[in-house]
Amino acid sequence: MKILLVQPPHWSPDGHANFDAIEELVTARSGDVLLLPELAGARLPRAEYLARVRDLGKGTGMAVVGGSHYDGPVNRGAVFDAGGELLLEYDKVHPYGLELRSGVVPGLPSAGFELHGRRLHVLLCADLWYSASLAGRDGLDAVLVPAFSLTRWDGPAPARELWQHMTVARAYEFMTYVAVSDWHHETTYHGHPCAGVAGFANPCPRTRAGFFTGTGDDPVSAHDLDFDRLDAFRRDRADRGFR
Repeated sequence: MKILLVQPPHWSPDGHANFDAIEELVTARSGDVLLLPELAGARLPRAEYLARVRDLGKGTGMAVVGGSHYDGPVNRGAVFDAGGELLLEYDKVHPYGLELRSGVVPGLPSAGFELHGRRLHVLLCADLWYSASLAGRDGLDAVLVPAFSLTRWDGPAPARELWQHMTVARAYEFMTYVAVSDWHHETTYHGHPCAGVAGFANPCPRTRAGFFTGTGDDPVSAHDLDFDRLDAFRRDRADRGFR
């Protein structure tokens, strides 16, 4: 399974403008799953947001994890498959910082979804920072994280390091792949800077440099989910009593 992480250069309060830009970025790209950043839909009405995610999936031939939008006071997203079927609706359970101050309320945890026989789960941004979000969900094959990494640090580096450590820790602890899509670090949200933390955490890399892979300069990066290797990694940990 191949997952594409999208890191657009700018965020717009116009959700349609964000989806238009994303469509241009992913033209001629191929994969199985397309992961968009948090608030790609900004404050689009629910029906318009769902239509854009569904159409993006049908247009690209990929399942789309549609980032999120504000559905009233809840930060909420959706997943559609390549045929336009709704696979999952998910909420942000832990609104953070500016969201809390602006009246965003916690949503409900989601059950995840299946694709090609594999179990995938979506956590919106700060929800990844709570290990309880994944507790009791044994056997997840990938955790997909739409993010908008607002930071109070002077520059993006500290937040990137924290996110890198967090994604690797979650990947190794829960024996799963963790993919994060984010906006470019020059993006701002109501004057607050983004850190640009997009990347991919692998609990069973072939070399020690492979535990985390950033997205580099390409706004769309591709990452392979080697499930045979992941299954072997899980069996090895079980054989050694490390569960």
